Amino acid sequence: MLEVHDQGEVIAVRMARAVLGRPLYFCYAFLVNGLLIDTGLSHVCGAFQRFLRKYHVEQVVITHHHEDHSGNAWVANALGFLPYAHPRCVEILATGFPLQLYRHLIWGPVRPARCQPIPAKIQAGRYSFQVLHAPGHSEDMVVLLEQERGWLFSSDLFLSRRLLYLQPEEDIYQLMASLDHVLRYGFTTVFCSHRGRLDQGKEALQAKLDHLRELEAAVKDLRARGWDEEAITRRLLGREGWMTWLTGGHFSKRNLIRAFLRSTR
Repeated sequence: MLEVHDQGEVIAVRMARAVLGRPLYFCYAFLVNGLLIDTGLSHVCGAFQRFLRKYHVEQVVITHHHEDHSGNAWVANALGFLPYAHPRCVEILATGFPLQLYRHLIWGPVRPARCQPIPAKIQAGRYSFQVLHAPGHSEDMVVLLEQERGWLFSSDLFLSRRLLYLQPEEDIYQLMASLDHVLRYGFTTVFCSHRGRLDQGKEALQAKLDHLRELEAAVKDLRARGWDEEAITRRLLGREGWMTWLTGGHFSKRNLIRAFLRSTR
């Protein structure tokens, strides 16, 4: 399923694979004056192609290589677009990448696609977007800042105020550094790739960073008192939930605790 929501200056494109008429997990792309930010999941490639043909798209950005952001980059190629992406993302998408089964089922496969390195700024009519590298969730992730409008297109930098689960390849300290860096800029509204528009977005990002700092301190305190990884996880985050079982442990609470314990900072 693909839904187009006109929010004035920004068009939100909400996408999900539907099973028995029920969406599995929504993700968003955003269109601003001809600039399309992300391409969504390949399970909706037909609807996405119709969207590209109907709406006035002139430029495409892929914020990072994950399949819910880059899944239709090949569709954009087929219609004559060469998306912008971080240089590492350009490399990854040139060959494609393997997916765990759950990712294949929920979002769909990623076909190889051609992209070009993203510049430091992108102009879309009267809108000027500053491109900020924001690694942690993914080494190749970028976010787009339109400072005059007070907008941040945050890709997967936000997701939620309280992080509970982590993938093993994510770097929690890079993520915290990216949050700290981005929060130094002037913006109020966040356009999140899974939550949509957040009108108090800067406050939400700050709350996430504060939560992670508090969690880090608690993890280090319990470790210093001799607690093991499993006990720390249970104490601070509780038992593993449905996300862990659905993903075969790829997303887990224990991964988050382990990420803090990997560093000695």
